Amino acid sequence: MSIAQSQAATQMHAAVRRLSLHPLSKYRLPCPRFSEPLELLSFSYDGQRKVCFDNRELKYFHPPSLNPAPCLFDGIESQIQRDHDKNEHIDGLLAALTHLSAPRGRQSDFVMYRGMLTRIFVTPYSTRDSWEMNATKVGTTIYVEDASKSVEDREDRTEFHQKMMYSGYRFETMCVLDQPPQQLKRDGQLDSALLSRANSVVDTNREYCSVFKTRLGNHSIISGAEVDCIDQEKPSTAPNRVYRELKTSGILDNQRKVESFERHKLLKFWAQSFIAGIPMVTVGFRDNDGILRSVEDFRTQDIPRLVKHNQSMWQPNVCMNFADQVLQFIKDCVVDEGPEMQFRIAFDSGSQEIQITPLGRLEPFLTREYLALVTQPL
Repeated sequence: MSIAQSQAATQMHAAVRRLSLHPLSKYRLPCPRFSEPLELLSFSYDGQRKVCFDNRELKYFHPPSLNPAPCLFDGIESQIQRDHDKNEHIDGLLAALTHLSAPRGRQSDFVMYRGMLTRIFVTPYSTRDSWEMNATKVGTTIYVEDASKSVEDREDRTEFHQKMMYSGYRFETMCVLDQPPQQLKRDGQLDSALLSRANSVVDTNREYCSVFKTRLGNHSIISGAEVDCIDQEKPSTAPNRVYRELKTSGILDNQRKVESFERHKLLKFWAQSFIAGIPMVTVGFRDNDGILRSVEDFRTQDIPRLVKHNQSMWQPNVCMNFADQVLQFIKDCVVDEGPEMQFRIAFDSGSQEIQITPLGRLEPFLTREYLALVTQPL
C-alpha cells in the first residue's frame, strides 16, 4: 500500500461513526410514537418489470385447499425469475413519488423501502446478520437503498435453499385470485379460476406495491412495500387495513422448531406487517417434501403477545426504540447534501455496531427524472 493509500485509509477509518447495539437494556423504554401508515399511491410491476400506475397486479385472497394437500415445489422448473443482476435501486419508489400529484406528499425525513426498515427493526435480535445500505441526502430528505447481497443473488445457494425460496412464491400463487372471489362466485367462474390457479406459473417479476407515509418518533418516513393480496375490493381509504401478508414455514413438529419460529420468523413477520400497517399474516406450514400441511392466520397486533411468555424472546419496544435511535444517528451523520455525496450504513455482526462511513462523490442512485423534480426551483 502506498503512503497516499495508507493516509486515505486512515482518514476513512477516522471518519467512521459508530453506534453500539449493546446493551439492549437501553432500548427497553416505552414505545416511541408510531403513526398508522397512510397510503399515498400504489403501482404494479408487470411481467417486464415496467412500473404501471394501476391495479393489474393486485391479487385477492382465497385460502388454498388442503384436500388434496398441494406440493409447494411443483412447477419449480417452469418458474419465471426476476433478473437480480439488474440493480433497480429504489427506482420504483422514486417513479411513484414522481407520479405523485401533490408535492407536499413527497416531503419526509427518509425515503426507503420497507425491507430496509425491517432490517433495522430486527437487528437487536438478529445479531449474526450483517447488512449494508447506501444513503444520500437531497434537500432535507435522506434516501436509503439496499447495498447487501440478497439471497437471490448468492451463487452458493443450494438446491434445498432454492426450493425453500420457491415454495414461498408458490404458496402465494396458491392463495390468490385475479378478481374478488365473491365476484367470481356470483358470475359462476370461481371453480374455473381455482383450477387455473392450481396450474399457474410463478412469475417473480410481477408485484403490487403500496407507497405509504408513516412516522416513528420524530422521523417522517415514506416507504414502499410489496402487497401480497387484499381481503376485499380495494377501498378508497386505509386500504392497508385489508391487505394481507402471505408467508411459509417448515412444520413445527418439535419444541426446538417452535422456539426458532417464534424467535426468528414471527419477529420478521411482525416487523414487516407492523411497519406497513397490515393487520393479518397467513402462514403456510410445509414438510420437507414441500407438502402444504396446514395454514394458520396470525393477527399482527397479537404476535408480540405470543412470545411474551418467554423473557428471552424479542420485545417490540426494543425494536422500535432501536430503530428510532438508528434513524436519529443517520440524521446526525448524513449531513452533506447532494445526490453524488453518499454514505455507507452498515451493521457489523463482529463489532455489534452500526457504522456510517462517508463514501465521497459517486454516481447518484436517484433517478434523473426524480432529481429534476425535487431540485427544481419552487
